[in-house]
Amino acid sequence: MKRVAFLLFLCHMLVGSLSAQDRTADYYAYVKSHGIAPLTYLADKLRTHAVVAVGEDHWIKEHPDFLCSFLRKIANDTLTNVDILALEFGNESDQKIVNDFLKADTYREDLVLKILQHAPDNYGNPYLEYVRIFQTVWETNQQKSPKHKTQIILLDPKYVQASMDGEDFVYTGSRDDHMFSAIRGCIVKKQHVLFYAGAAHTQAQIRGVKYKERYYNFPSAGFLLKKCYPDDVFIVNLWGAYMGSGGYEKDEHGHWLQIDGGTIDRAFAMNGNRPVAFDMGGAFNSITIKQYYANPKRPGDWGGDVQAGSPYRPDNLMKDWIDGIVFVGPVSNFSGQTLHNIYDDAFLKIVEKRSKGKFKRADDVFEYLRKIHPILQ
Repeated sequence: MKRVAFLLFLCHMLVGSLSAQDRTADYYAYVKSHGIAPLTYLADKLRTHAVVAVGEDHWIKEHPDFLCSFLRKIANDTLTNVDILALEFGNESDQKIVNDFLKADTYREDLVLKILQHAPDNYGNPYLEYVRIFQTVWETNQQKSPKHKTQIILLDPKYVQASMDGEDFVYTGSRDDHMFSAIRGCIVKKQHVLFYAGAAHTQAQIRGVKYKERYYNFPSAGFLLKKCYPDDVFIVNLWGAYMGSGGYEKDEHGHWLQIDGGTIDRAFAMNGNRPVAFDMGGAFNSITIKQYYANPKRPGDWGGDVQAGSPYRPDNLMKDWIDGIVFVGPVSNFSGQTLHNIYDDAFLKIVEKRSKGKFKRADDVFEYLRKIHPILQ
C-alpha cells in the first residue's frame, strides 16, 4: 500500500509539473505574438480611452520609476497628453498646495514633502520615488504649452485630524468612492486621466472585510469606473510578485514568492525578460483570481468563506478585473522604494504624538518602516 501511495504521489506531481509547463508555453506563445513595448502600449491606451488606470505594488521602486519614464516619453506628444494625473498618495485637503507647486517658477520640493506628510498613513509617505513623480510632472510641464500642462489631483478624502494635534487621522468617507467621484468629474469634462494607485484601487474588484461571520463588501474605484464607463476606462496591472500586507513575501531561500508558482514569470523569461505589455487574452484569460493572489505557500486558504458572502471566490477570473498587463522587467531585479526624509520639526512633533513618544527622529520612523516593510531600502 505504501508503494502504491508513493506511485500515486509521483503521478500527481508529474501531472502537475506537466500542466505548469503547458501553461507556461501557452503564456509565452501569447506574449510573443501579442506583446508590444510598454511605453508605446500605454500611450496607445491613453489615445483611445478617457481613463487609463495603472495599478502598482506598494513599496516597489520599479513601478513608480516606470510611471516617470512614461511621463517623460509623452511629454512632447500632444496626441497622448495626460490632462490629469490622479494619485492615491495625497489628500484633497492639500490640493491648493499641489496647484501652487505646479505653478511655481522653480521646483519646490518643500511643497511635495508637505503633500507626502499628509498622505494616508500616520507617518506619511516618506518615499523618494513618489517625490520624483511630482518632480517629473513639474519638469515635463516646463516643456508644454499652457493648454497641455498636466494637472495633479490628490484622491484621498479629507479627514478629521483635530488641528494636526497628533491624533490618528479618521476618514470621513470611503477612499474608493471618493477616488471614483473625483475621476468621474474629469471624464465628464472630457479630460484624459492617468489614474495611478495601488492595484487594489485600480482593478475592477470587490473587496471585503469579515465582520460578525459575514463580509462587509465594497467596490474599488476601478470597479465603479469600469461599470459606469466600460468603453472609456482601461485597467492595467504592473507585474510583480506575491504581495502580503508588508510587501512581497519570501520563500525559504530568501526569494520573493512568484505568482502561480512562477508559471507566468517563466514565460517572460522565455521571452528574454524584455519589458512587454499586452491586453488580456489567450491563456491569460483563464488565470483565476486565486492563481494570481492566493499565497503560494497556502493556496488552500483562498476562497474558503464563500458561504459567508466573501467576494474572494476561487473561480473569479483576472480578465474581469484588469484589461492588460505591463511587465517592466523580472521581479528578481526589483528593489524596495527608497526612504526619504519628509520629517521637518513640525511634522516630527505630530509623529511623536501619534507614536506615543516612540518616534522622535526620522531614523526612528525609518527603522519602524523597514521592520513592517522589509523590502524598503
